[in-house]
Amino acid sequence: MKKLYLLFIAFCFPIFINAQTASFNITYTGITPQAQAAFQYAATIWGNTVTSAVPIKVLVHFQPLLSSMLGITFPNGRKNFSGAPIADTWYSTSLANSIAGVELNPGEVDIEMYLNSTTVWNYDTTGTVPAGQYDLVTVALHELGHGLGFLSLAKKTSTTGSFGLLMASDFAPLTTSFQWPNLDTLPSVFDRLLVTYLNAELDTFPNPSTTLGTTFSGNNVYFIGSYAMAANGGNKPRIYAPATFALGSSITHLNEATYPAGTINELMTPNGTPSSANHNPGPICIGILKDIGWIINPNLSVPDLTTNENTFSIYPNPSHDNIFFSSSIPKEKIKSIELKNILGENVMSLENNSTTDVTRLPNGIYFITLVCKDFQVVKKFIKN
Repeated sequence: MKKLYLLFIAFCFPIFINAQTASFNITYTGITPQAQAAFQYAATIWGNTVTSAVPIKVLVHFQPLLSSMLGITFPNGRKNFSGAPIADTWYSTSLANSIAGVELNPGEVDIEMYLNSTTVWNYDTTGTVPAGQYDLVTVALHELGHGLGFLSLAKKTSTTGSFGLLMASDFAPLTTSFQWPNLDTLPSVFDRLLVTYLNAELDTFPNPSTTLGTTFSGNNVYFIGSYAMAANGGNKPRIYAPATFALGSSITHLNEATYPAGTINELMTPNGTPSSANHNPGPICIGILKDIGWIINPNLSVPDLTTNENTFSIYPNPSHDNIFFSSSIPKEKIKSIELKNILGENVMSLENNSTTDVTRLPNGIYFITLVCKDFQVVKKFIKN
């Protein structure tokens, strides 16, 4: 029998974990030393995946939940902070702190998590899971992924869908140690990259509206980020949007049927699988985190994710008028250099070691894709 991962959004105390490019300060309540060791193992995986100069603060509760739940995560959040790439958009504080380079929420945790103490857990870190048990490393890895920003602020009431109308009362009796923010009917940065199959951007629909409500339950939601698409063979990753909307599951996970148990991208699907383990975030998940603003550990090798990050540079970035593209790759090995918008549409072609005028481009996020014979590289560019 499968159980649900649930993600609930809101927007102490340290045990320090050494990690290569990010560190976690974790406080536990009601959790055994054996379970703590498994959780810290999951945090170490993320600490060697994402990059942040600001420690990521986590508060973990181990207590009884509904029998169908494995865990629930409440990421803290910030909008319009100094250096925010997109205005009027919610970022998890772990990501916002990483982007800003300073702690924006002193005295508050970044991620508050509830794990179900009634679940029959496996605490082993080797990936060997006895029959009928759920692997705690896998579940902790999944929930921490949400805390890092793999999240939507989608909600549906009757036939009306919305972004940014989640309230603390939606999740009672569970609470957060930080004050629940007024989400102001604004989307998360993850939501900014959601589209329909025909590339209609969900954040352009009336909010709230029955149009959003229909889309949330139409099995027709995809993620348009360039890195995630590169990790998915050039195709838009499909998002979980079943006919019956489930708060905390719908829109905020990868589609279960598209990425089933046993495949490399299964971790961020909504249902946990007993007697199995997955200690790899998966290339699509890592691509999504890159798309929303995380800097990924440059020493990380992830199958199917774009590589050769240092093969070209673009500067200044951000820029208002001109950008200079430079690559050490011989001209004969370069197939194309394209500037694309967030829908993946080619906006213009670039020339190696030359300046390009971008004055006429609308302000926003773009992606520069260098395609060579054996690989491609994608980097984000911001026009301001």
